[in-house]
Amino acid sequence: MPDPRWYRALRAGAVTVVCVVLGLLLGTGGATAHAVLVSTDPGQDTVVASMPTTVSLTFGEPVLVAADGVRVFGPDGAEVDDGHPRHLGGSSTVGVDLPGGQHPSSTQPGTYTVSWRVISADSHPVAGAFTFSVGHPSASAALAGSSAQSGRASASAQPNGSASVDVSYAIVRGAAFACYALLVGSIAFVLLCWPGAIARRDVRRVLLLGWAGLLMTSTATLLLQGPYGNGLGLDRLLNSAIVAQTLGSRLGTALTARLALLALAGCYVVLLCAWLGHLGRGGRGWFGALGAALALGLACTWAAADHAAVGLQPALALPLDVAHLLAMGVWLGGLATLVVVLRPAQATQTAQTTDPEQHGTPARAVYRFSSIATGAIVALIGTGSYQSWRQLGSWAAFGSTDYGRLLLIKLGLVALMLGVAGASRRWVSQHRRTLVGVGAAMRSSTREPRVGAIILDAKVLRRRVLGEAGLGALVLSVTAMLVNAEPARRVTEPLPSSGPAHSVVSYDTGGPGGRGRLVVDVDPALNGPNTIRLTVEDPGGTAHEVAEVHLALTLTARQFGPFRVTLVHTAPGRYVASAVQLPYPGTWQLSVTVRTSDIDETTVSTPIEIR
Repeated sequence: MPDPRWYRALRAGAVTVVCVVLGLLLGTGGATAHAVLVSTDPGQDTVVASMPTTVSLTFGEPVLVAADGVRVFGPDGAEVDDGHPRHLGGSSTVGVDLPGGQHPSSTQPGTYTVSWRVISADSHPVAGAFTFSVGHPSASAALAGSSAQSGRASASAQPNGSASVDVSYAIVRGAAFACYALLVGSIAFVLLCWPGAIARRDVRRVLLLGWAGLLMTSTATLLLQGPYGNGLGLDRLLNSAIVAQTLGSRLGTALTARLALLALAGCYVVLLCAWLGHLGRGGRGWFGALGAALALGLACTWAAADHAAVGLQPALALPLDVAHLLAMGVWLGGLATLVVVLRPAQATQTAQTTDPEQHGTPARAVYRFSSIATGAIVALIGTGSYQSWRQLGSWAAFGSTDYGRLLLIKLGLVALMLGVAGASRRWVSQHRRTLVGVGAAMRSSTREPRVGAIILDAKVLRRRVLGEAGLGALVLSVTAMLVNAEPARRVTEPLPSSGPAHSVVSYDTGGPGGRGRLVVDVDPALNGPNTIRLTVEDPGGTAHEVAEVHLALTLTARQFGPFRVTLVHTAPGRYVASAVQLPYPGTWQLSVTVRTSDIDETTVSTPIEIR
């Protein structure tokens, strides 16, 4: 247990870090987690004189595109592209050729629809759509049953994905975090808290479980990434072309490096088990340095391929993400190891001996781990606060996105876990003077074993540590869900299906003057060009000016969208978008993002029935 003065200093430091990082929220803007479409050629909703030979899309970061990643549909609903999307002049621009004359739709005037799906640099799929017109805008027929060029199914513009793939991917990534924690935390516990524990069979099993589990989950992630990113099923798990695409991506490079590091880590674990018991302080120091390098390298394979590598402040986000993973591994993996060495059977066995080094868990090992866990907690609070600020960008995002809601759950679990950890730390501190070895306690004056106290103390401590570790497992599960979280939209009641669409949607950005309502009119709400009028009103019904408004449309049933709609500011609180092409009938989701200040923002949605 650390000295109370040191503990108070660490606690004060943690509070200071939280206050400083949360203070940054007062001046932040949004942070992008996934690839953003920057421009298209032809441009969205533009009218061109003749059919272009190529449709291109440029993103704000490098992306990967699958075989069906960019699809173009003509006014009659038939697919008119050549079926071979590719990169055009760089890793951030993708496109597809339009072979004129090979299909009647490829030369007729009217409105063409482009649907796209790419995999962003942080390994997550991103999809959208836009329209352009040749000669003049027109209505568009329903999608044809197959492409004239390749016979590809086109009942929807992009694959709907597989629920089994999505669930498997989330489970595998969560298990990978847990295995990393077991591997790093158990090694740290052995090297820093109790070198003699390496002779125990159960501790060696924890080491092996962490290494083997991380090896298997890394391989599974490599195989699942292609089907997950391209919206395919488990039947494409071993498709060589898809695996090759994953290997050529940023995530594939990171996973390849992780597997290479795990090969080295396997040798390291074998040597650690064989030699650590025979090494002096200097030898253990060298082993510790090598282990720290391997743990650092493994953590980098996550940071380099996830959210930290793209978006806002990557030069700062990357090292802080690595520090976050290391602190998580040392704390949670160390807890799991402590649970193992405090088994009730061990406590009963040690009641018959007075040698805590041979049979009990030395009390100083518990004290040392308590000190290390305190430092890890401080690191987790500081780095986690920065990550929250970077990914959310506003207080309102806590309630308006899946990411924000999941983060609230994680913060609640972490707070509960910290409470349990604090109670355990106080309990250990109270027993410090009488507890010589957990499982082999002595009276400080007579050196006489106190068998009843031995078993009771070990059981109480193990229950506390087990509860803390169980909460840690829940935190890891929520963390895995956060890695894959997409922004959510709040949906209101459906609109009537006849006549021009009209809807009133309430919003609340969470800041001063952040409440009001949005009045949306879509006219004529028919397949083809439409006019969208948007009025922002205060709670009293008066047109009200806000800092920024954005609008997008998505046809969920056919995987089209989101279409970004350009609004023209016509008067205070009033906006209009003319000639907005809605190429297919169905229920479209109209999403409006309202920002009332630098930090207060929310997104609300309403369904629009287009006939």
